[in-house]
Amino acid sequence: MSWSGWHILASSVCLVVFFFLGSLLQQYLFHTVPAAVLGMLLLFLLLVMLGEVPLWLESGVQKLLRHFTLFLLPPTVGVVVLWPSIRLHAVAYGVALVVSVLVPLYVGGWLYQYLGRRG
Repeated sequence: MSWSGWHILASSVCLVVFFFLGSLLQQYLFHTVPAAVLGMLLLFLLLVMLGEVPLWLESGVQKLLRHFTLFLLPPTVGVVVLWPSIRLHAVAYGVALVVSVLVPLYVGGWLYQYLGRRG
């Protein structure tokens, strides 16, 4: 295996370890925060403490990002397979998407203004 292959392997293992640590944090402390977010936050904090990104991690992740579209294949296949159901309920999906974006946006803006007036 070439050095770049080892970098990809080491980067992948590092990301999986931090995802696992995020899963532990989610299970025992932060139940509402996704494990991937907690894991990336832990990785970010470690990199801030180190002051730099190690070469093996940087080069491995850059190579992984080139193939990132492969992670989008399963959802794409799901949409293709479920297309008749999606098309049948397109209005409901559209309403759900619009409501799930606008309601938190409106509530967040209102809350920001309300708390800004109080402080």
